[in-house]
Amino acid sequence: MVEEKKSVRAPKKFMAGFLAHWQIVASAVLLGAGVTGLAATYEDYCGMTDLAYAPTEVRDELQRASEESGVRTGVLASQLETESRWRVGVASHAGAQGLAQFTPETWEMWGQGGKITDPEDSIKAQGHYLAYLRERLAPLADSEDELVDLMLAGYNAGPGAVEHYKDIPPYGETQEYVKKIDALASSKYKVTCDPDPQFSQAQISYPVTND
Repeated sequence: MVEEKKSVRAPKKFMAGFLAHWQIVASAVLLGAGVTGLAATYEDYCGMTDLAYAPTEVRDELQRASEESGVRTGVLASQLETESRWRVGVASHAGAQGLAQFTPETWEMWGQGGKITDPEDSIKAQGHYLAYLRERLAPLADSEDELVDLMLAGYNAGPGAVEHYKDIPPYGETQEYVKKIDALASSKYKVTCDPDPQFSQAQISYPVTND
């Protein structure tokens, strides 16, 4: 009879221990879910963004270009600041124009009938071209971050150069170009609730006319 009682008590002890352990695990899971939920709520409440310092009039266009290209809006803003410093009338030694610095030849391919010096049209073309570069250069990248850097390098030096070297080409201009965009994207245009006050609001600069 003693053995029989022991055999009955053992399962009871096991079940009690199991239930206690399960309650602890369940509590931890619920607490974790609660913390995650609170974090998500805080992020929504505080207005997390990477465009706090981007010109307000083109933020919607940056969002659409991001959706098309798969590139974070802050990276797109960093690229535009690197390309033109938000100056509509700037032109490079190669004849590139507008915020996103397209040459007339490349604009024929990606401008879709828009005006090369129009900020919204320029950002649209930026999104179109980066989407193309993503598809073309994806086989060369092992991660999303690496792919975005290759896309930026392809934007600057041409996708053929990236494919030739299977990496960011060893051109000083291109390597500095990618580094500068990455630096801006992780500082001025990073995703945050608390923008760094050392930076100032970017403004689109239009050429002075004699009208």
